[in-house]
Amino acid sequence: MRKNNFPDNEEAFLDDFIPYVMYRITNRLNMDLQDCLRPLKINVSRWRVLCALHARNGRNMSELCAFTMMEQSSVSRVIDSMEKEKLVVRKLRKKDNRYVLVHLTKKGNEIFRRASVPAFSREDRALKDFSDDSRQQLLSLLNRILENIQGDSR
Repeated sequence: MRKNNFPDNEEAFLDDFIPYVMYRITNRLNMDLQDCLRPLKINVSRWRVLCALHARNGRNMSELCAFTMMEQSSVSRVIDSMEKEKLVVRKLRKKDNRYVLVHLTKKGNEIFRRASVPAFSREDRALKDFSDDSRQQLLSLLNRILENIQGDSR
């Protein structure tokens, strides 16, 4: 467990503070991702929705919010704009008309396919010197962190 021994140099404190390091990594990866998606007219929010629907086509808004980690209002705006561009379509659930499901269109699938190449190359670049075992270990540790903090209301 970390002790509250703060170094004299505040930057040294931040360099050893895991949430800050994770934030810096995430922020840098998102900035790189935004740059590589810009030519396709996709931002990070749209990329998250594309990934969610590629993983399982036909999700309701609550599922999209949970999968993308975005607020309902943000997801609704993204879906509205993607629907106008014919990347997604809303359909009533067959067995229960109270639910609207969002589906990728053929055009949406094509955009996902085109965007996935540069997007996933960013991950490869970030992990270029990692062995397969190191990648798996990192993923396992990050998932343990996620499990530890999920549902944590503090």
